Amino acid sequence: MSDDPVPTRTNRRLTSRRACRLTVRYRAGTDWRGATAMDLSTRGCRLRVGEDLARGGAVSVAFEGEGAPPVEVPGQVIWCRREGLSYQAGIHFAAAPAALEAILTAIP
Repeated sequence: MSDDPVPTRTNRRLTSRRACRLTVRYRAGTDWRGATAMDLSTRGCRLRVGEDLARGGAVSVAFEGEGAPPVEVPGQVIWCRREGLSYQAGIHFAAAPAALEAILTAIP
Protein backbone atom coordinates (compact mmCIF):
# COMPACT_ATOMS: atom_id res chain seq x y z
CA MET A 1 0.00 0.00 0.00
CA SER A 2 1.30 3.44 -0.89
CA ASP A 3 1.51 6.37 1.53
CA ASP A 4 1.50 8.90 -1.29
CA PRO A 5 -1.00 11.70 -0.75
CA VAL A 6 -4.08 11.68 -2.95
CA PRO A 7 -3.87 14.55 -5.42
CA THR A 8 -6.58 17.14 -4.90
CA ARG A 9 -8.96 17.97 -7.71
CA THR A 10 -9.67 21.61 -8.33
CA ASN A 11 -13.22 22.80 -8.71
CA ARG A 12 -13.30 24.58 -12.06
CA ARG A 13 -16.70 26.15 -11.45
CA LEU A 14 -16.74 29.85 -10.80
CA THR A 15 -19.88 29.67 -8.65
CA SER A 16 -21.51 26.88 -6.67
CA ARG A 17 -24.62 25.27 -8.08
CA ARG A 18 -27.94 24.69 -6.33
CA ALA A 19 -29.71 21.36 -6.76
CA CYS A 20 -33.12 21.71 -8.38
CA ARG A 21 -35.59 20.05 -10.73
CA LEU A 22 -36.83 22.84 -12.93
CA THR A 23 -38.72 22.20 -16.15
CA VAL A 24 -36.99 24.26 -18.81
CA ARG A 25 -36.73 24.51 -22.58
CA TYR A 26 -33.53 24.55 -24.61
CA ARG A 27 -32.65 25.27 -28.21
CA ALA A 28 -29.57 23.84 -29.91
CA GLY A 29 -30.49 24.97 -33.40
CA THR A 30 -33.94 26.11 -34.47
CA ASP A 31 -36.32 23.91 -32.43
CA TRP A 32 -37.16 24.30 -28.75
CA ARG A 33 -37.15 21.07 -26.72
CA GLY A 34 -38.10 20.26 -23.15
CA ALA A 35 -35.52 19.43 -20.51
CA THR A 36 -35.00 19.33 -16.76
CA ALA A 37 -32.44 21.53 -15.02
CA MET A 38 -30.86 19.32 -12.34
CA ASP A 39 -28.69 22.07 -10.85
CA LEU A 40 -28.25 25.77 -11.51
CA SER A 41 -25.96 28.71 -10.83
CA THR A 42 -25.59 32.13 -12.40
CA ARG A 43 -22.78 30.75 -14.58
CA GLY A 44 -24.22 27.40 -15.70
CA CYS A 45 -26.49 24.43 -15.23
CA ARG A 46 -26.76 20.69 -15.71
CA LEU A 47 -29.59 19.63 -17.98
CA ARG A 48 -31.25 16.25 -18.43
CA VAL A 49 -32.04 16.10 -22.15
CA GLY A 50 -33.26 13.52 -24.64
CA GLU A 51 -30.40 13.83 -27.12
CA ASP A 52 -26.62 13.86 -27.30
CA LEU A 53 -25.55 17.51 -27.54
CA ALA A 54 -22.31 18.34 -29.34
CA ARG A 55 -19.52 19.50 -27.04
CA GLY A 56 -18.78 23.16 -27.69
CA GLY A 57 -22.16 23.71 -29.32
CA ALA A 58 -24.22 26.82 -28.70
CA VAL A 59 -27.51 26.48 -26.80
CA SER A 60 -30.13 28.76 -25.31
CA VAL A 61 -31.92 27.75 -22.12
CA ALA A 62 -35.30 29.28 -21.26
CA PHE A 63 -36.29 29.38 -17.58
CA GLU A 64 -39.89 30.15 -16.64
CA GLY A 65 -41.96 30.13 -13.50
CA GLU A 66 -40.70 29.69 -9.93
CA GLY A 67 -42.23 33.09 -9.11
CA ALA A 68 -39.65 34.90 -11.24
CA PRO A 69 -39.83 36.54 -14.68
CA PRO A 70 -38.98 34.26 -17.64
CA VAL A 71 -35.45 34.51 -18.95
CA GLU A 72 -33.57 33.05 -21.93
CA VAL A 73 -29.85 32.51 -21.32
CA PRO A 74 -27.34 31.70 -24.08
CA GLY A 75 -24.68 29.15 -23.24
CA GLN A 76 -22.21 26.58 -24.48
CA VAL A 77 -22.22 22.79 -24.03
CA ILE A 78 -19.15 21.88 -21.96
CA TRP A 79 -19.86 18.16 -21.70
CA CYS A 80 -22.62 15.67 -22.50
CA ARG A 81 -22.90 11.99 -21.57
CA ARG A 82 -25.50 9.26 -21.47
CA GLU A 83 -27.08 8.63 -18.05
CA GLY A 84 -29.56 5.75 -18.18
CA LEU A 85 -32.22 6.45 -20.81
CA SER A 86 -31.40 10.14 -21.20
CA TYR A 87 -28.39 12.41 -21.47
CA GLN A 88 -26.94 14.90 -19.00
CA ALA A 89 -25.25 18.03 -20.32
CA GLY A 90 -23.18 20.68 -18.56
CA ILE A 91 -23.97 24.15 -19.88
CA HIS A 92 -21.78 27.22 -19.24
CA PHE A 93 -23.38 30.70 -19.34
CA ALA A 94 -21.05 33.48 -20.48
CA ALA A 95 -23.19 36.15 -18.81
CA ALA A 96 -25.63 36.00 -15.91
CA PRO A 97 -28.79 38.07 -16.38
CA ALA A 98 -30.38 39.49 -13.24
CA ALA A 99 -33.57 37.49 -13.88
CA LEU A 100 -31.56 34.27 -13.45
CA GLU A 101 -30.60 35.38 -9.93
CA ALA A 102 -34.32 35.78 -9.16
CA ILE A 103 -34.95 32.20 -10.27
CA LEU A 104 -32.10 30.96 -8.06
CA THR A 105 -33.53 32.86 -5.09
CA ALA A 106 -36.96 31.25 -5.67
CA ILE A 107 -35.60 27.65 -5.57
CA PRO A 108 -36.60 26.08 -2.22
